[in-house]
Amino acid sequence: MAFTPNSSLRANSNILLRDQRHASRLFAEDQFRLAPKFNFQFHVAFGINPATLKTIDIAQRHGNEIGMLVKSVTLPKYGVTTNTVNQYNRKKQIQTQHKVEGATIKFHDDNMSLINNLWQNYYSYYYADSTSALKAGAFNRTAIRNYDSITSNYGLDNGSTAPFFTYIKIYQMARHEYVSYTLYNPIISGWDHGTVGYGDNGLHDFTMNIVYEAVSYGSGQVTAGDPIGFGLEHYDNTPSPLQALGSLDSASPTFLNNSNLIGNAGSFLANLVETNNAYANSQQANNSAGIGTSTATTNQTTGGIQDTAFPTTNSTNNTTQATNSTVGQ
Repeated sequence: MAFTPNSSLRANSNILLRDQRHASRLFAEDQFRLAPKFNFQFHVAFGINPATLKTIDIAQRHGNEIGMLVKSVTLPKYGVTTNTVNQYNRKKQIQTQHKVEGATIKFHDDNMSLINNLWQNYYSYYYADSTSALKAGAFNRTAIRNYDSITSNYGLDNGSTAPFFTYIKIYQMARHEYVSYTLYNPIISGWDHGTVGYGDNGLHDFTMNIVYEAVSYGSGQVTAGDPIGFGLEHYDNTPSPLQALGSLDSASPTFLNNSNLIGNAGSFLANLVETNNAYANSQQANNSAGIGTSTATTNQTTGGIQDTAFPTTNSTNNTTQATNSTVGQ
């Protein structure tokens, strides 16, 4: 790439390649305020209407666990319909409508079949077919008979009026804070039980496609129970042994020898800092004297490591001269 000097970029042969200071000041300073978020820092909460459930434990005992079994979820996506019109021969873009696109949620298929039971409750609430199929003769070939011979309900004829999901709330978290997306009146538009096979040793999951009517946004501080259901069940609440370390003093790593540390974490970190200091000293020594330019003696620092001598190359020509010989003479 051609180099064009300007007020910000000037050619200077004395400047060497520096560290990633620009990225550090952009992403790491101010408590990582502008650092990118990780995709795995999310949480999903489901608002389930208990009146729609045949298995009430799904909401009362396992409501929080449903959100924890989400494998992945797509965030809201919008589509805006535009039109190009003429305004006295000037092209003008106008909006005619906007709509929210559907979302996809993948669940782990757990050994308890909690997610499978969630779908069964949803399906039997909105659709009468699975319940009618249990009745004898409900799916016999009765289409050629009179209507009064059909005594079972089918399809959407199930008396479902209240919504099954009142909301689905998706949270993104970072730095003990969150932003939330609340999906209103979500309806399942597709459910995929997946595929099983003897040649597949992967983890099984379910795929749920949903549509919804509106989205609202929120934000707040992450605490136990906020986001909804977060940090209440199956979470490790044991404080980390690293929280008492304080600030890192690279010149004096003895601060790591804290009696509150568990196991060998303190000594490990102390050794890590000492190793880093030794490496830094070696770089300073190399920059001032050059590698291998001094002769190692007792108590002399060679390469920046105290009381350690390294062999140096010898400029003497040690080439062996081959001579002719006769085997057996």
